Parts: sequence; C-alpha cells; structure tokens
Amino acid sequence: MSACVEQQRVGCAIGGIYTALAIDRVMPILHSGPGCQDNAGRVVAGVNGGQSMGPISESIIPCTDFCEADVIFGGEGKLKKLIEKSIEYLDSDLFLVVDGCTAEIVGDDIEDVTRSFQGGSVPVIYSRLPGFKGNNLWGHSQVLQSIIEQYLTPSSKRTPRLVNVWGIVPYYDTMWAATLEKVAALLRELGLEPNIIYGQGSGVARLSRIPEAEFNLLLSPWVDLDVVQLLREKFGIPYFHYPVVPIGPTETTRFIRALADYAGLDKENAEAVIAREEERYYYYIQRHLRWLYACKALPKEFYINSSASAALALTRYLVNDLGLLPVKIYIVDNVPDQHQAQVREYFQDLELEIKDFEVVFTSDGGLMGAELKDKALVNPVSILGTAWDQLLATKRKITFVSVSAPYGDTLVGNKTYFGYDGAISLFADFYSDMVTKGTGSV
Repeated sequence: MSACVEQQRVGCAIGGIYTALAIDRVMPILHSGPGCQDNAGRVVAGVNGGQSMGPISESIIPCTDFCEADVIFGGEGKLKKLIEKSIEYLDSDLFLVVDGCTAEIVGDDIEDVTRSFQGGSVPVIYSRLPGFKGNNLWGHSQVLQSIIEQYLTPSSKRTPRLVNVWGIVPYYDTMWAATLEKVAALLRELGLEPNIIYGQGSGVARLSRIPEAEFNLLLSPWVDLDVVQLLREKFGIPYFHYPVVPIGPTETTRFIRALADYAGLDKENAEAVIAREEERYYYYIQRHLRWLYACKALPKEFYINSSASAALALTRYLVNDLGLLPVKIYIVDNVPDQHQAQVREYFQDLELEIKDFEVVFTSDGGLMGAELKDKALVNPVSILGTAWDQLLATKRKITFVSVSAPYGDTLVGNKTYFGYDGAISLFADFYSDMVTKGTGSV
C-alpha cells in the first residue's frame, strides 16, 4: 500500500448526539457498544477546545452497552428497559434513541421500540446513526431530520421577524457557542428575533417554535442545507442562504446589507450598526499598525486545512481584509460530491484579480503536512488548521492558528471569530503567533 489516510478531522456518525446534547433538556439514549460515544466524542468535544456536555460527564448518557450476547439474541428488550428507566430517573423533556453499527448490522429495530413509548409522559424519538453510513456531520443532519419529522408539528401562526439560525454545528464547530451568541446579538440589533436551539438558554421550548418562524437563516456553504429545505417542504418556511459565517468588516457588512434586503429590515438602522462596528474594528486594528510595520517579514501567503465552513470564512477575511494570498485550501470534512462544485465556486467570490490558488477536497487530513513537510518555501507563509497541523508549523516555524476540529487542548472558552469583534481576535491570534515563531519578529 503506497499511501494511507491519516489525521482524521471528523468523527463517527454517532457523534451526531452532540447536536442533541447542545439542546437543553434533550437526552440521547445509545443502543451501541460501550466505547462508541467516547470514541466519537474525542474529535468533536474532548480534544476540540476541551468541551463537554455541561457540568456533568458524557459517561452518564444512557447506553445499552451492546455486547456479544446482543449480537446473537438481539438487544431490543434491553433497549426498551433502558428507555423505561431513563424516563423514570432522568429529568429531560425529550429523549432521542440512537443506534450504532452493530445494532444496525444485526437488525435491531429502534423505530419499533420507540413506537411503544408514543403518548407517554415524555416524547421519545429515534435516529439511526451507524458509522458505516457517514461521519458526525451526517449524524448531525440525521438528528435534526429526526426532530423535524418526529417531534415538530405545524404551527397555526407565523411570527413576524422570528428567524431560526442554522449552519453552525454544535461542538464540531469549535467556537459554536460564542458564535451563536454573537449572531443572536447582531440579529436583535437589526430588528429580528433569533430562535437558536443550541447553547445557553436554548431548549425544547425553542424547538417547538421552529415551525412558526418567518424564515430560516443558513450560515454555511453546505451543512444544514438539507435541513432548511426540509423545513420549507414540511412547514412552508422560506430560507435565506448566506454561504459563510462572516468574519471582518468586508464580509459582515456585506452580510448585514444582504440580510436587510431579504428580510425588509430598516436600512437606516442597518447602516448605523455597520458604521459603528466598522469604526470600532478599525480603531483596534490601527492601534497595532506601528507594531506590524516594525516586523521584519510578514507572511503574505497562507494555507488552510479545515472544514469547508471555516476555510471559506477565513479565506474571505484573510484576502478581503488583510490582503493575504491563498496558496492551497484543503477541505477535510468530507463534503458530499453533489456540493463540491458549489463550494468551490464560493471560493471564487474574493477581492482578488488572479485566483490561481487550489481548492482540494480530501478525506486525508495529513495530505497538507505531507506536501509541506519538505517543500522549499520562498516566502513566509502561514497555516490555519487543526491541532494536527501545529506540529508541522512548530517544526518549520510557520505562523499557525488553530481554527477547526480537533482544535487541541487549549480551552476555547467564549472565543469566536464571528463578525467585527471576532475578526479583531483572529487578527491578534494570527500576528501574535508570527512573532512567537520568530517568522516576523520585531
């Protein structure tokens, strides 16, 4: 064998349970092997900014611990008893039963088991998440589709200005919690009422409001596109697709104006928000210009090795606001074939005359490292990627910023690169590492 795939940047499909865990008072019940959750949770949470499901450990998630006896005799009886005891002892508003590879292979019917709990004191739904069908992003989609199909009901009203927000994947998108907080704050300033189902203050009550929204807002190149299309089909809710989580003044201003046009928002208020935030952004950037001018060799070119969503957002900021040049973009989150052409097209929407950089879709997270390990670098470059890439950057003294899963052991806290303020943080992280590595020392 001449080559192998290494440094995986996605988790198993059962990692989709972290989407459920991000919704307050929703509890997964696993019909899988005892190590499945722990394995899936490493890249999604544990080594992705030190995240966990809350003040308690994921080890309390109910699990049937599928074993050899269950392979032979089936585990449906054990699952039914586990659901009964979970309802009895765990204080939750919604239970989501998921299975793994082994239960799917032997044919255990979790749909039939959950059906026996219909009409009970607490809703119980199911989602099939065998790892042989997809990664954690596929699992994320399956969980949301299960909630839409099995839990949500049509609303008799449409609430003006209420907007559901999609496209940011909890836990997997490392800075998801703070990013959603900032998105919500911006939407409120623009005159909208955000309905965000993940993070602090979320919960089943917000799930129930999804069908009454005026529209859905999708912030990603491809993730959750199937979700907003399903919501349009099932509940008649239109969606506004902005393919990037905006970072920096150019993209955030563009986003605000596009959203204001789509939703019929107060243009005068939108422009006032833009003017105030742009002035603040440039104030903080200008405070560092003298320091930057004193640097010996600023990196002008960059490589990115991350998810499509992070790569697109970062590329637009680095090019449009910092004037840097992309060399090669490695997309490592297994973008489905039917979306790759469109994602590639999004990377052409840059304020750049010559767009001769490469965009590569690969499942091999180690491809960039293999190509750069011994490559002669004529000009100073930078890398934006994951904890895997930090080893290469340190060895070759390349400016590095971790931006995607697995983020590493550094605690993410409430960090976000979203919007105007987030871009200031990214600017500081980027150029601070440059000096730490000695690539642009003052």
